[in-house]
Amino acid sequence: MLGGGSDYQVACRIVRRLGGRPHRAEPLAGGVNTVLRVVGTGIDLVVRFPNDPLRENEFPIEQWAAQAAERAGIPSPDVVATGEIDGLPYMVVRYVEPAPDGPDRPWRWLGHYAGTISQIPLHGAPERLFSRFGPGLAKAWSAHLAYNLTALDPDDPLLYDGAYRREEQPLLRALISQLSTAHFDFGLAHGDLAPRNLISRGRGSPPVLIDWGTATTGPAPWTDLQRVYQWAVHDESISHEALTDFAIAAGTPLDSITLRRLAQLTVLRFLDLARWARDRRPDLYDDYRHACRVGTRAILETTPQLR
Repeated sequence: MLGGGSDYQVACRIVRRLGGRPHRAEPLAGGVNTVLRVVGTGIDLVVRFPNDPLRENEFPIEQWAAQAAERAGIPSPDVVATGEIDGLPYMVVRYVEPAPDGPDRPWRWLGHYAGTISQIPLHGAPERLFSRFGPGLAKAWSAHLAYNLTALDPDDPLLYDGAYRREEQPLLRALISQLSTAHFDFGLAHGDLAPRNLISRGRGSPPVLIDWGTATTGPAPWTDLQRVYQWAVHDESISHEALTDFAIAAGTPLDSITLRRLAQLTVLRFLDLARWARDRRPDLYDDYRHACRVGTRAILETTPQLR
């Protein structure tokens, strides 16, 4: 029997639009998106659509990235369709049945995938995969740093809103300025490399990597490594062993230079996300401003080698 809620009705309408005959639907784990498995005559599909009505349609980017990853040797779900229904964007992929045992050393798999992802050619990538500073990644990175440096002035709205303290501004400027002299390679990043986005196919088989909705471009594999560093060091939601496994597999072992660079990148991310929220998503600004205040202060206080 089909489920009764509106989310179920939407998922089944999408599947019927694709010619399927759904028999049942069940929710799967999801945060940014509503995710439902829809099973019917000859079909077993996963339907996803956003929870946030203000969120931009990321599914064309996700489709391109998943297909590019598959070509690069990273198992990815088979994308059946993307589109809109009543103005609601959606994406449909074929369901992948997880093996009973999870992948061995998942953070090592994720680090290995980060290294592979960073080498994926970007020919034909959707325009929105790139930042507002354009598709030339090195030039865009320089512009990104310049934008954030210029914003750290005496009249910075983030300063007056309490996202950081006035006495911290010179050090924040110095940290971001130092990034401009660092050497980076640039490429694709998944943006959310975590075990929840791996589907095991049994020990010894490469797991399937899902949820490319936060795919982006930038320093690679540093962009993905920075996310994992933040989870381990700032959020303390994963272990240092997980971070170490990821970094080694990604080809960037955690020496003192790497740790300093990751701290600098994390400060930049906290500041940039707060500015983005203030300009583009005022409804999220309080959360990002608070995260910036707490995060930058913690990094400056617990990483003395930055001073």
